[in-house]
Amino acid sequence: MTTVGDLALKKYSVYPPSFELCVVKEDIISRDDEFIIVMNFQDITHVFRTSSLLYDISKLERDNNYSLQGHVLSELDSEITFSIVPENQLIQTLKKLVTDVIILTDETNDPVGIIDYSKAHGSFETFQLERKQTEETILEYQKIFEYIEDEIFVTDQNGYVLRLNPTAEKVCGFKACDIIGKNVKDIEITSSCSITMRALEEKKKVNMVQDFVRTGKRLLTTAIPVFNESGEIVRIISTSKDVAEINRIKEELDKKTNELERKSEELEFLREEIFGRVNFVCNCKEMKYIKKTIKKIAPLDLTVLIQGESGVGKEVVTKSIHYLSDRRDQPFIKINCGLIPENLIEAELFGYEAGAFTGASKYGKIGKIELAKGGTLFLDEIGEMPLSLQVKLLEFLQDRYICRVGGTKVIEIDTRVIAATNRDLKEMVERGLFRQDLFYRLNLIPIVIPALRDRKEDIPELVEFFVKKFNSKYKMNKKLAPETMKALYYYDWPGNVRELEHVMERVIVTNDTDIITLEHINIIFGVKPQNYRIICNQLMPLKTAKREIEEQLVRAAYEMYHSTYKAAEALEIDQSTVVKILKKYNIRSNKI
Repeated sequence: MTTVGDLALKKYSVYPPSFELCVVKEDIISRDDEFIIVMNFQDITHVFRTSSLLYDISKLERDNNYSLQGHVLSELDSEITFSIVPENQLIQTLKKLVTDVIILTDETNDPVGIIDYSKAHGSFETFQLERKQTEETILEYQKIFEYIEDEIFVTDQNGYVLRLNPTAEKVCGFKACDIIGKNVKDIEITSSCSITMRALEEKKKVNMVQDFVRTGKRLLTTAIPVFNESGEIVRIISTSKDVAEINRIKEELDKKTNELERKSEELEFLREEIFGRVNFVCNCKEMKYIKKTIKKIAPLDLTVLIQGESGVGKEVVTKSIHYLSDRRDQPFIKINCGLIPENLIEAELFGYEAGAFTGASKYGKIGKIELAKGGTLFLDEIGEMPLSLQVKLLEFLQDRYICRVGGTKVIEIDTRVIAATNRDLKEMVERGLFRQDLFYRLNLIPIVIPALRDRKEDIPELVEFFVKKFNSKYKMNKKLAPETMKALYYYDWPGNVRELEHVMERVIVTNDTDIITLEHINIIFGVKPQNYRIICNQLMPLKTAKREIEEQLVRAAYEMYHSTYKAAEALEIDQSTVVKILKKYNIRSNKI
């Protein structure tokens, strides 16, 4: 920033008015001064520019045959206007001055500097502008200091109070004018030791709870030392926060945290509702892992390949992904690649223009991909897609553009693609029946669903789910006998979950009684299932046989239901008895 001192010149000489010009000339030629000041005792009478003065002296010499004898400075008329200003008053009088030069004087009225106003005028304006900006900045900081709600208390390196804002006045119970300039050791502000003195002694930030004597307030106070470039403390700045306010904020934060946890629980409940809506029921660790994977990938627009036997629930998994994604409110479009003739599948998938082929609609048709715009496209039985069409599908997956059959217009489509198959695509790739590049493009997130016979832990829950579903649908109240659940549990289910669902719907609809027995199941299966009785494999004492049968029965029931209550209901004994037998034979569930 420009200062007035930067503009003051020291190159000047002072002469009395009676000095002869011949002496003055010799003297100023030997110097490098810009100005000549003429003083009569303590009064400044004339000011000359050195260059103008030398010119006038030379002219006077010529007029007097080059003789300056008897001529003095006061005779010359080349003086310039000047203003005399004490150096400590220059800033206040700067705007009022109209002069050639400004002579700065000290307390004894002796010159200490001279400013060429004509040359420094622009610098003066800059200085005045910078000064104004500085004053405005100071005023702005002053307002901020006063309006901050927290207490701010400032002392110097010795503990003398320099400043405090209005909030600090309220907290301390003192007016600023009463304590500024006093040492904190001499002011009874708090009941404990001064945090300012602690910060000065420890030379680091200090935190402590303080009780203020005059106001009775309890505040958490922080004192922060400010260091100069030499590492010495120059200020201590203390700020405080009302402990009651901190507790209120903490309570509010706890409230918000609890609310967030509740919202998270609600979100998880809604997610589980979505799984229930699409019949996603599971109990085994493999399906729980798939469920966890679905939650993780659903919000991400990634291509998913779902593999598994027919009826395991590939579409259920696909719908779960769709309804848990941000596309849930957009279309879910399914196309079964194995049901559409090879010559029509391209038009069905990509759409066609009017007159694209014989028998085509004269209006054209939008394809499944376009219908799924913004939503999810489910390509079921992707392994049945003709090789000739796989190239075009690959191009769409890479570029997200399509062109209808018989058309030339390129259409951009934003849709998520999920594919499913009951075939081994890797083997098909090796045999040249499926494109390797398309397989890798689809297999970004692979999900393999195990067959129902490999996850028997799911059967009891699936059975209960379907019983409730069809009881509700057909307004019935059917229940399963314990031996019926055993039969369903040990059956191999070649048709997987789909077969189980159809069996349960049929047995509920066709059974005339409210209890579904093993006989009803056998009728539906068409053959008598295997004998599920618990047996002893060798001759043994009756007591031992009873113990073995007891263990086998409870173990089988507990492994089937994973619940002591349900096992007790199936065995028609008390739940406490089941617990005792489990402990007796150290039986633990395999459920994870």
